[in-house]
Amino acid sequence: MTLIHLRVSDSATQKAIPVRIRISDIDGNSYAPLGRQENFPPIAHHAVGGQVILGEKKYYYIDGACEIDLQPGFYNFEVFKGERFHGFCKSVEIKQGQAALRIIIEKKSNSIWSDLISGDARCHGLSWAASVLEGAAEGLDIVHSLAREVKIPGSGISDSTDILDFSGQEVAYEKFGCTLFVNTLNHNFFLGAISIIHSHRPVFPLSSNLTDSSNLWSVIDWCRQGHRKNGLVTWVFDPANEFQGEALAALVLKEIDLVEISSLSLGENSQILFWYRLLDAGLKVNSVGASGKENNNVLLGHPKTWCKNSREIGALLHLTWLESVRKGDSFFSNGPFIDIQIENKGSSGKISLVAIDVLPSDHIELVINGEIIPVKRDENRDQIQTEIELDLTNYQWICARIISSENGKTLVRAHTNPRFNIVKSNNSMQNHRKFVAIKGLLPHFENTEAWLNSPKIKDQKRVPQILGAIAEAKAILASGN
Repeated sequence: MTLIHLRVSDSATQKAIPVRIRISDIDGNSYAPLGRQENFPPIAHHAVGGQVILGEKKYYYIDGACEIDLQPGFYNFEVFKGERFHGFCKSVEIKQGQAALRIIIEKKSNSIWSDLISGDARCHGLSWAASVLEGAAEGLDIVHSLAREVKIPGSGISDSTDILDFSGQEVAYEKFGCTLFVNTLNHNFFLGAISIIHSHRPVFPLSSNLTDSSNLWSVIDWCRQGHRKNGLVTWVFDPANEFQGEALAALVLKEIDLVEISSLSLGENSQILFWYRLLDAGLKVNSVGASGKENNNVLLGHPKTWCKNSREIGALLHLTWLESVRKGDSFFSNGPFIDIQIENKGSSGKISLVAIDVLPSDHIELVINGEIIPVKRDENRDQIQTEIELDLTNYQWICARIISSENGKTLVRAHTNPRFNIVKSNNSMQNHRKFVAIKGLLPHFENTEAWLNSPKIKDQKRVPQILGAIAEAKAILASGN
């Protein structure tokens, strides 16, 4: 074997930079840098950080330099550093006696990504060092790690030691141009789960799952604590959970700011399609993208949430990102840039759409009140800028998205937040969609109400408060306000 000193540098600065790297031979066998595991588990909470498996491919995160043993021969090198850099995918010959290999990657010139801030709104279980290393390698400016209570399998014991890392509104760790904040995920299976970031202090309890607890906690209580000093509260919606009624009520009552999108699927149990249902029901709710990474099968920043960078002197990136996300001036993406602007002209309107870094196989679509309108494009161009004339007299919400097909499944690659019409519509078709959407939300309320009225729960002191919030939310949806 030949010991190779590998260095990956930025062409502009000649400095080593964090990247995600894969080295494989012609048979597809991968090789790990020294000190790294050849085999690592894709299991939640086990050895998370510093490596990732995508499909059958193993990748490693390095700070720009590593050592690796390789036999002389040809190897495929794959090097990535997020959207702002060109990837490096080439076959390289390692020669007998070779001691070093230098790889140069280039930043994209005149790139829109340089004027944007990227953040991952939720991950779990990574060390501080792994969070910023992976974050920097994936092109993230900000990473939010959330402390939570986790059941240790087979032990009956809960682990919540991540709370010791809590940083709230302060920076927990910063390196390689990536900043980590540590906040909390608060969870009750029957009521719902929320993430709270930029909180001035930890919000307890992290979990109130025990049905025989003498002190059932409320999602709305958690929300109000998180909001006391301008925290951002997001519903971590689980599409497989038929309860979550109080979290839905909290969203209707504006106690929750956003809905999280961590899965980009448009198939069964799609978070994105559930978000559309909320919009059809008349809720003006924005989304935030988050990887939810908790194992080595998920990329940090998949998807990322992007917003424009403030040019104000002294503006903090995190606060700019936080407020842009709160207002919906952001989009989530797994690669492309997308943006729409709407200009109303009386009975008609014009939609200006921009998409960048689009693949030939991608499809661009408008989503208007849940209806899909394809956007024509030249597949030979990776940038699209177009204006679309439409009758916008009856729209309630409009989004733009980029989709692709992978292994027979349709996935979203980028998605804007909605643009809302300030004028209410009396269109019969829209009223029907709204009726159907609200009807589809009711089981979440009803299932949670049934649980709250069960013998073990109904006498707990917060039950009337939660039932009252659900009743109020149902009345708001029914009234159309």
